[in-house]
Amino acid sequence: MTKEKDSILEEFLNSISPEYDFGERMAPKEPNYAQENFWAALPNIPSAANFKIEGSNEPESLKEVDCFFIHPTGFFLKDWNFDISKDSSTFQRTELMLATQASVFNELSNIFAPEYRQATFAAISSNKKNNSALSLELAYQDVKKSLLYYIENLATNRPLILASHSQGSLHAQRLFSEECFHPYFKKNLIAAYLIGYPLEKDYINHLGYDISFSEEQIKPIIQFQTIGEGGKRQRLKFWMYDGSGYSLQPINKLATTNPISWDNSPDWHESKFDSLVMPKITGPSILIDYHRKESTNSQIKKIWMPTNQEFSAKISIDGHIETRGPTIDRILAKDIGWNKDLHIWDYQIFWNHIRKNVKKRINTFLGK
Repeated sequence: MTKEKDSILEEFLNSISPEYDFGERMAPKEPNYAQENFWAALPNIPSAANFKIEGSNEPESLKEVDCFFIHPTGFFLKDWNFDISKDSSTFQRTELMLATQASVFNELSNIFAPEYRQATFAAISSNKKNNSALSLELAYQDVKKSLLYYIENLATNRPLILASHSQGSLHAQRLFSEECFHPYFKKNLIAAYLIGYPLEKDYINHLGYDISFSEEQIKPIIQFQTIGEGGKRQRLKFWMYDGSGYSLQPINKLATTNPISWDNSPDWHESKFDSLVMPKITGPSILIDYHRKESTNSQIKKIWMPTNQEFSAKISIDGHIETRGPTIDRILAKDIGWNKDLHIWDYQIFWNHIRKNVKKRINTFLGK
């Protein structure tokens, strides 16, 4: 069965891989972050990032804290980088990620989420050698430019939550190595939730930061990757930036935080309250037709939280967040991942745990 699934994955990656080398065609237009159209979410415009379990989804007055959110991959077409367009299936996937991920932070923070010329899924999920590296570099430069624009023109020195998922977390990791951001992070950073992409303990220590040891700790870098009980991740190497460029590198000791206990203990921790959120979507699924370029009439109506949830989580031997319980069983019954990989559920499963934790860290930072 594993060989059959691996064959399906290989066939899928081949079907979405560009058939030309990076640089043989003109790169997509560079975003201008002075224009609202190049942002997936801003505090003053309607956005899926404003979705709440209860209450209005309309933009609110500015809060004391900002969240800069770097969304994950939603681009699966046969070009190396996304040509930013809001009339596209790619942006619809981004909106779904805003609804189920970025919404975690909207209770006490203003959400700023840049669009960027994200690398295609095939570039980051397989070994396309120099093409992958150049595609990731182009995407990162947009992310860096958007954060600089935010700090210089939008932030007004407010405290900051940095958050991301998957490809977004790969780019967010690199931001910490940029000297131009060091003073701002030192003064303004509350916490960094860099979820869904490997991060080594040694790298965090090299940056001068810590992983989370407690739920109210200030300035931790928080990383975890979710699997079902007994699940495994087969990839042994991941794209990483080493100071000179991107290359596939082995991951040794993961810097993992349990998003229930907010420490790195190896014990099982039970969720004491409902946490998982689900989106309510009308129209055709925007997740299934990966080869479609144009947007569909699909709409995200709301997010909601099922009741009577039961699940627990622990840090596995290889550093992933292992989960079990009836709630997890219902997710795994959909057979949506390889080897119980719950990557796309990282935020959704722990949505309410993250939301409550963000509030504690913000209040500690603000002295409340």
